Parts: sequence; C-alpha cells; structure tokens
Amino acid sequence: MALVLDNYRGILSHPGAKAFAAAGLLARLPISMFNISVILMVQLQYDSYAMAGRVAAVGTLVWAAQTVPTARLVDRIGQRAAMIPLTLVFIVGAVMAVVTAMTHGPEWLLWVSVTIASVQGPLGSLTRARWSHLLDSDRDIHTAFALEGALDEVLFVTGPALATILATLVWPPLGVVVCLVALVIGMTILLAQTGTEPAPHAGTDVDSLGLRLPPAVIAVAAVTLGIGAMFGAFDISVVAFADEAGRQTLSGVVIAIVSAGSLVGGLLYGARHWRMPLWKRTVLGALAMTVGFGALALSPNLAVLATLGLLAGLTIAPTMTNADTVVQRVVKRHQITEGMAWLRIGMGVGVAFGAWLAGGLVEHSGARAGLGVSAAGAGLALVLVLASAGILRRGTERGDRAAEDDAPPPSEREVAVEQPPTPPHL
Repeated sequence: MALVLDNYRGILSHPGAKAFAAAGLLARLPISMFNISVILMVQLQYDSYAMAGRVAAVGTLVWAAQTVPTARLVDRIGQRAAMIPLTLVFIVGAVMAVVTAMTHGPEWLLWVSVTIASVQGPLGSLTRARWSHLLDSDRDIHTAFALEGALDEVLFVTGPALATILATLVWPPLGVVVCLVALVIGMTILLAQTGTEPAPHAGTDVDSLGLRLPPAVIAVAAVTLGIGAMFGAFDISVVAFADEAGRQTLSGVVIAIVSAGSLVGGLLYGARHWRMPLWKRTVLGALAMTVGFGALALSPNLAVLATLGLLAGLTIAPTMTNADTVVQRVVKRHQITEGMAWLRIGMGVGVAFGAWLAGGLVEHSGARAGLGVSAAGAGLALVLVLASAGILRRGTERGDRAAEDDAPPPSEREVAVEQPPTPPHL
C-alpha cells in the first residue's frame, strides 16, 4: 500500500496541490449528494417515487445543459470570476427547493427550484483543470485524474449515506442544506487559491470546441450517457429496494458500499502506469462494469446487493478515469474545462433519463425493475464504447505514444507495484 500511495504523494507535493484538492473535494459535495437529497426530500414529503424521479430528472437535465456554457465561461474569464455568481445562483435555487417542499408547494415550482439550483458551474472540472495546469507529464496527469476519481468516490461513499440519515432520521431537506453549506465553504477556500488557478483564455468563439468537437470526445460523451443512466436508475432503485425491505435508512449505506468499491478500484488503477493502450482499457472497463451491474439487478436481498455492489463498484472510477484521460489527450490545455464538461453533459442526460424511467417503473413494478434499468444503462455504455473503439484508438494513439516516451525504464519499484507482494508467512 505504501508503494501505491507514493505515486499520489509525488503529485501532492507540488505547491498548492493539497490545498486545492481538499477545497475542491468539499466544493463538489453536491455532485454526490444533491440528487439523492432531492429524491429523498420529495419522496418523504409527497410520498411519490415517480414525482421524485421527475424532479431529479429535470434538475439533472439542466445541470447537463449548463456545463458547457459555464465551463466556457470559466475558461474565458477564470474560475474566480465565473464561480462566485454561479455559487450565488445555487444558493437561491436550493433555498427555493427546500421552502417549496416543506410547504407542499406545486410540482412545477419544484421544477423551477431545481432548475435554478442546477446551474452550479463545472464543479467536477475545476480541480482537474488545475492539475492539467500544474503538471507536465501524461503519467502524472493520469495519476492526478485517478486521484480525483478516487476523491469523487470518497464523496459518493459519505454523501448518499449522510443524505439518507439526515433526511430519514433528522429532517427531510437537511441533505440539501448540507450541500449548500459545503459548496459555499469549499468554493470560498478554492477560489482564494489564485496561485494554482489556470489563467483565463480570453479568446473568441473560434477558441472553443463548439462544433469542432473531436470525435474521441463525442465518443466518450456518448459512453457516459449510458453510465449516467446506470447511476440515475441505481440511486432511486436502491432507495426503493431498501424501502421494500423495510430498511429505507440503509439505502445510503448500500450506495456508500458501492462507492467504497469504486474508491478502492480508482486508487489501485491510478497507482499503476499502464502499458495497455487507453482505448483497450476503456473497452475492458465498460465490459467489467456491465457484468457487475448486471449481477446487481439479480440481487435477492439487501445483503447480496451490498456485497455485489462492492465488487461492481471496483469498475466505476477506472472507467470514468479513462473517459477523463481521453479528453485530456485530445483537447488543448486551455480547453480542458470545456472538454470535461461535454462528458458531464452525457452523464447528466443519462442520469436524468435513468432517474425518470426508473422512478416510473419503481412506482408501478417495484425496485427490481429499476435495477434492471441500471443494468441496461451499463450495457448501453458497453455497446457505445465497442461501436466507437476505432475512434478512441485513433484519437488517443498520439497520447499513448507520448506516455510511452515519457515513461522511464521499468524499475524494481514499478514491478513491485504491478505484482502483489509475497505474504509474510511464506
């Protein structure tokens, strides 16, 4: 484990790296917690999974639609200038959502509230853009993106469990309130760190990706659509599955276990410098994820769901790391925030569709139908990645060659990382 962590210590030793990584982690808590907090708040207040799915889907669609324009804004005028007003917009929307739900306001007003709250800016791209600005080699950026993926999973371990406990045992909208507080504090700390902030790129529309989006970015954005459908259906289905078992308070724990598996998978994946081409790793990751979430849909009870979820979770962070790395290799550095945002569009549309479809099916056919939608989303991601394998190969070949040129000859340390150590008793 010490050898694995050495890779992360290296990138975190850069000036300012630890500070912006920690602040960014807190600032993006809403990514892991806001959606399920809204689902729980609406379901508990209105007693309707279908309504909860609709409201969550509307918010996610808006979140997806705003990612590219706000990412472009961040690239043009800088993170500080763009994110301060966007944070204020989130505060207004989150407060409106809480007031509407607690007063049993009309569904359309909930739609308006989550629409406003979902204009959050590219929260998941801010620290990744800082890493790309700070680091020079593809190997280090691969490790940094894997660390970011692992940190995301820390949020997905703690966020859903915390949201469930707060909503079911304390106060239905408390998860939304915690998201608001975390975003304000984290963003305040992050934006104060101007030393690691990428310089604004004050260009014209020609400098944006726009209609000249690289084919490889289109391909992985399509793949994340399937992954998003898997996530969107999974969250609401797990809440319903636990509810059917009379243990709704455990739904967040199950989601946290799945995320813990992803955390472990991401850390192990990022610690190794891979010789296998990136496009092949992307295909194999999607295949493993499809097998894992297909098995989850057959779970007979919560215990089996949690156990299989831990194994399925191992595939999530590596697959998302591959998608992020594809973008990093095919776009210019000053376009990295926008490039990442296109992946979030695919993810957001998928989450919205998955939550909407699963919410209706759960309402009429039970939680297992929703888990089937989650498995189908993973299967869609696999189909799309297989269909675009040639595009991914051509788009990343230059990056693969650069990574190989940058890599030092194999050392005893690298061999030790790639092979399990001999057990002490042998």
